[in-house]
Amino acid sequence: MQKLLPLAISVALTGLSLLGGDLTITSHITGKGALAKDGSQIQYVSPTRMRVSNDGAKTDTMVDYGNEVIYTIDHQKKVITKITFKDMQEAFQAMEDQMAGMPEMVTRMMFGDTSNVKVEQLGADTVMGRPCKKVRITLGKMVEELSLDPSLQFPIKDYAKAMSLVNRMPGSMGALFKRLYQEIGKLKGVPLRTHVTGLMGMNITTEATAVSTAPIPDSVWALPTGYTMKDGGKAMKEGMAGRH
Repeated sequence: MQKLLPLAISVALTGLSLLGGDLTITSHITGKGALAKDGSQIQYVSPTRMRVSNDGAKTDTMVDYGNEVIYTIDHQKKVITKITFKDMQEAFQAMEDQMAGMPEMVTRMMFGDTSNVKVEQLGADTVMGRPCKKVRITLGKMVEELSLDPSLQFPIKDYAKAMSLVNRMPGSMGALFKRLYQEIGKLKGVPLRTHVTGLMGMNITTEATAVSTAPIPDSVWALPTGYTMKDGGKAMKEGMAGRH
């Protein structure tokens, strides 16, 4: 079950409003912590699909909103894990039910007071020569600084809501990130630089190195051939059954 958690993504985007156009952001990631994978990352976003290719982790994650399915591609093992929105939602609900009894003291020790949110405007910034507005969001122990380019927008109208669902996690960690994306959703523009610190040893910087609004080639949405396809929903359900 633990092997599935990094690719555990729950999406419920049926009523999500969409915009036209495509957006591709190439970034470089550096840092430390459990979620840190130094290397390059390319995020492709269209009104109906999203794909994140992470060179450091040797993985891709592709979300097909229209068919309500998520593919996680492990290039080292040559394995594609397919999970439907429905299976993911059911598995996470079961995990959240099991974790509901976690003492508040333990939660506060790990994440801090997640009800304490502070948003600070830090002034002007520049990334790749593009004027940005810098914002700091403090949520419990986590601090995230974002440099937002107000001239850009994501093809998905409510991108922050989409990301909070796409990156859903169980328990207190899930609640923390959901609240974070709610705050990001109130901001204008696309983050070209982010710096996250203070949570579980995290100190991660993601900085854009290229931005394109050109149409994304169809080849980006193709799954690699010769890989083994696995049913991730079935594996998660079996894992949950084994915990009872």
